[in-house]
Amino acid sequence: MDIKSQEELFEKNWEHYSKIMLEDKVPLFDDSVIYSGKKLYDKNNPPFLASIVKVPHSLCENLQQIQAAFDRIDHRHTYFHPIYFHITLKEFGWEDQVEIKEISEKMTRVANNFSPFELEIKGINCFERIIFAQVFDKNQVLESIFNKIFEEFPHLEKYFPFYIPHISLARIETTEARNLIHVINEKYRNMEIGFMRVEDIQIVAARPYLTVGRIDIREKISLG
Repeated sequence: MDIKSQEELFEKNWEHYSKIMLEDKVPLFDDSVIYSGKKLYDKNNPPFLASIVKVPHSLCENLQQIQAAFDRIDHRHTYFHPIYFHITLKEFGWEDQVEIKEISEKMTRVANNFSPFELEIKGINCFERIIFAQVFDKNQVLESIFNKIFEEFPHLEKYFPFYIPHISLARIETTEARNLIHVINEKYRNMEIGFMRVEDIQIVAARPYLTVGRIDIREKISLG
């Protein structure tokens, strides 16, 4: 998907989900969500394994400043710790249901097909309950990596028709977020945030029920 198509997709996403928030139709947090046969937020669960691109420290300060501004507007929401900042590629399943060695071998094959590349982080957007920074991929490398993962793991499910790379900043904890959406639309929709160079893919263990320490790095796999 070229840059123009990425821009159009982000804009359609904003038009759809921001309207939900402006109309006070944000669904309440549901802790009974089932993922791969288990409740996603059950603290008795093992972590699940996923592949991500970690956001470098050089970019975290800019993202934290945006979070701080949003927190001053509406402090009721959960603002993710910078150690959590990442771009998700794909989840593989609960740690007790998958083989880390197999995942590592296949993800190494995926990574060997790509050289280090650069991403642009620009503008704030939202899903139904998530505020995120938009990730632009001029050379469409992330999308190619994403598709390559499904070649190695054909049994994995694609949840959405399009891959939308993003960096989650906050989770909406109320049924409305009008003030936040208005400010984003006025000031942050097209804000220049920064660039990041991607040199590796990380396999992490994620615990969605935690606020801090939600992901532990299990392995770094260099590109190329």
